[in-house]
Amino acid sequence: MNNLLYIFEEVCDLITQKGLDHFERENDEDKFIWNFAKNGSSLHVNTVSQSRYVLYATEKDYNLIHKRAEDMGLGITLKESKKDMIEMLVSQYEEVSSKAILFFRNGNKGLLQNPEEKKLPHAIYFFTNENLEFVLDCLSENELYSEKIRQEKEYSQKLKASEELKALAAAQTKLMKSQKYGRSRISATTTGSRMKTMTAAAYGVTRATAFTKTSASAATAASTELTDEEIKNVIPEGCLVSHKKYGKGTVKAILEGKIDVLFEDSVEKVFAANVCINNRLLTVI
Repeated sequence: MNNLLYIFEEVCDLITQKGLDHFERENDEDKFIWNFAKNGSSLHVNTVSQSRYVLYATEKDYNLIHKRAEDMGLGITLKESKKDMIEMLVSQYEEVSSKAILFFRNGNKGLLQNPEEKKLPHAIYFFTNENLEFVLDCLSENELYSEKIRQEKEYSQKLKASEELKALAAAQTKLMKSQKYGRSRISATTTGSRMKTMTAAAYGVTRATAFTKTSASAATAASTELTDEEIKNVIPEGCLVSHKKYGKGTVKAILEGKIDVLFEDSVEKVFAANVCINNRLLTVI
């Protein structure tokens, strides 16, 4: 008996609403499979002839969905691995439109339409549209977590590069100051005149101060030499950010080293990108 499950086209619309990607495999003629990534989980939706959904899950997706289902009292882990036994058990739950979610670890080897897909070792069966929403939310959670880790890694790399530029600028400043003070001491020794010595010392201090300011400017310039594309890799346009003073907001645009943010109370602020990144004024949520 049909369980009034969503058909494949309806499921595709729902997945799109969740913001999950679709990977199209070459020579894939099956119109009832949604692949979430090249080596990711795949959802099989042939509800025209069956009243079930099947997710062939990666280790990461299987573990998260299993944990969430266990917490909600929906998860049932089965140990069978033979195809006939699995089909019989699934049919029993399918007949009553069960709200349970069945987990078969390494249970899909005999069920895969393409046996070469050895990176998809786990099968998850579920029988209601509510289960489908639940599973898609879990997949979306994993996707968001992976993106957060990627952004944090990129930010760490950018921050490390910025610190290295600062250290280089500081070393150059120290070298220039050492060279100029050395020239001042030589000049003072050769004149033998106290007045000339004082003049040379004053000149040396003045020039050293000028070079210090120049070097500081060079260090600042070095730390701001991030292109808009590099800035977007750390704080992407359209992402949610948090500011200690203004709260949560959305990045509207990044242009010419500036970050334009619209906060929740309709306050719009423009920040210098290098200041935000170096001082962590904006945190990507």
